[in-house]
Amino acid sequence: MMRLPEGTQLGAEEARELKKHVREARQKRRYPYPWDGLERAVEQMPHSRSPFVGYGSLLNSSSAALTLDKQSLRSRQPVIAFGMRRIFNYQIPPNITRYGPPTEPLAQAALNVRLTGNVNDAVNAVLVEMLPSEVSALRQREQGYDLEPVVCLKWKALKDPSFLAYILQCPDDPRIGMRRTNDNLEPHREYYRVCRDGAREFGDQFLRFWLETTFLGDGVTSVARWEVEKFAGVRGKWTRKDGS
Repeated sequence: MMRLPEGTQLGAEEARELKKHVREARQKRRYPYPWDGLERAVEQMPHSRSPFVGYGSLLNSSSAALTLDKQSLRSRQPVIAFGMRRIFNYQIPPNITRYGPPTEPLAQAALNVRLTGNVNDAVNAVLVEMLPSEVSALRQREQGYDLEPVVCLKWKALKDPSFLAYILQCPDDPRIGMRRTNDNLEPHREYYRVCRDGAREFGDQFLRFWLETTFLGDGVTSVARWEVEKFAGVRGKWTRKDGS
């Protein structure tokens, strides 16, 4: 069943068109890390900007401000991207220290997506119009992630035409003798808080969707379930009286 915000749905023809566009997106150009030629490609795009979606720490305006300029921050808007599952299996590199050291041995994972091509797999995210001048900082921030084409709808305007953007995806296969993913890791606690707080910035419904469509490395256990079963003590410090 297609995942959409509560109380919304697409018509049959709209759903067929979306599925078609998701299939076609796989044929579009992708940018393996370190995204060679991306700056020049962005310069040649309309208004010299490239649509880019963030689904983790970039949801958080304070975290995003470390990398994006003020104009890009103001342009952010919520979207849904189709054809992937969001999972905690990217092993944070030792040189990334802004989240602090792991509080538990396995708590080293940041978010990633696993491409499925299935329109029923979707993640909510934030759309950013990336400038050529921001590519270098994003490249340093998102080490090892490829940029993959993805089909999106606007969160608040699902009836508007779908559009193509780029999303971060770290492959499981080793690159330069290094594998950056590990399905047995748990979310880094501070990174998780940053992402969760970022999702909340876009409203309670957006946060609920994020919790239900974000999974541990097994690709099955949602973080909504994980919070209740494994993380209840810390969750209580982060949630409001309404439970969000």
